[in-house]
Amino acid sequence: MKILTSLNILILIFTSCTSAKYQQMQDERDKRRAAYEDARRKSDWQTLKTTLGREVLGTWQFLDIEVLESDLSNEIQTAAVALAASSRKHLTIRFFQENNVHFYELKNGNIDASGEFTIRIERLAETLVPLIKLNRDKGIAPEEVIFSRPVLRRTLIEIEQDRLYLTTGYGQLLTPAGWAQIGGSRYSFKRIE
Repeated sequence: MKILTSLNILILIFTSCTSAKYQQMQDERDKRRAAYEDARRKSDWQTLKTTLGREVLGTWQFLDIEVLESDLSNEIQTAAVALAASSRKHLTIRFFQENNVHFYELKNGNIDASGEFTIRIERLAETLVPLIKLNRDKGIAPEEVIFSRPVLRRTLIEIEQDRLYLTTGYGQLLTPAGWAQIGGSRYSFKRIE
């Protein structure tokens, strides 16, 4: 009986040591996993920013404006978009880089604008969202050349194969009936150089 009790005590000591050691290993693994996830997130942001910065370089020709889904009536917005699209038939955007600085040039007939651009990455929910900001150096405001009006909200940028998409005016708007989802407008361009 004494041997059995001693054996039980040894097993208890061994399992508690094993449990403490296991918990320590689990804590260390969790810390490493958290550090890895943090590094991966930062890398994803930088990778996306670098990739977009490289892919956007070139010259893009305006194609079309699409009205995105909205809680508001799209009839007036659709008519305005058709009018805006017709005045942008000759709109081109040239993105280029000199001495690690990103620049843009806009041309639409005899209207010109130029300056620097930056791409920023934000996290909305679990999605990384790339945004572009055009800083004017010469000419009229770039928002007026592309979008016809000053842009109060951020401009999303997407590149899919040989297409560039700039989306503006998305978000929410307070109306007399409450908050309404605004789909905004998506401007598409094709790569010509």
